[in-house]
Amino acid sequence: MNFGISTMPLEDYQLESKLTLLKEVGIEYLEVKPKEGHFNYHDSKYLDEMSKKFKKNGIKVISMHMPINGVDISLIEEYDRIWSVREVEKTALALLRLGGEILVIHPGSKIKEEKTRKGRREKSEQSLEEILKFCEHWGIKIALENTLPGKTGDSIPEILEIVKKFNSKNLGICLDTGHCNITSSLYNHSGVVECLPGIKDYLCHLHIHDNLGKSDDHSLPFEGNIDWKRFVEGLKEINYQGVFMFELRKKTNNEEILRNIKKSYYDLIA
Repeated sequence: MNFGISTMPLEDYQLESKLTLLKEVGIEYLEVKPKEGHFNYHDSKYLDEMSKKFKKNGIKVISMHMPINGVDISLIEEYDRIWSVREVEKTALALLRLGGEILVIHPGSKIKEEKTRKGRREKSEQSLEEILKFCEHWGIKIALENTLPGKTGDSIPEILEIVKKFNSKNLGICLDTGHCNITSSLYNHSGVVECLPGIKDYLCHLHIHDNLGKSDDHSLPFEGNIDWKRFVEGLKEINYQGVFMFELRKKTNNEEILRNIKKSYYDLIA
């Protein structure tokens, strides 16, 4: 198993300006966060230039996260839903141009009125069907991520149910350890270790971060209450072959955090 990082802690900077730092601290695999001022997924020339710079710095883009600001595939309003679908498809094409493999998708955002949950789930599945067909054509794998409580797809059982419904080799699960830890604490669902046997046939990606089961801290492993030793043992038992993708929140000491990631990974797998 290899490790990499999401560019989330660097999202306030042009990603290009941080490639030398990433190379210096030993980061070889990335998940790119598409965001204006950080990574412009709309510009084909920019993508080609960045592809060259990634290669020059010995970095491979493994995955890309869907855009978040305003993009929500579970929206009831059809105009907004279709716009969101198209934006997600653009990130799939950007990922393809970079030679990446996995597109991480959220099933939906915050549900303000619980009575709309069923309708939001239906819209999410309608959108996912369209995006999946698009990604199947281009050979891109979708990793459906478990979200935070109160959102569409906020539990592992729901994510598993959606993925099983489509039964496509191009659709799997991205297990977000921090989100799962919070959901299990609030709703008494299976935790990050207990859920592994049930999703083993669908798990294709990981978002690795820690918390105390209350807030979405996106901290380094061992800074919260997740049992990382048991988690890694569980991954070995199900023969997980993907990347440990650290998804850490931006903080004042980002460079120090990046320098600690390699050590954190080896502490994890020790």
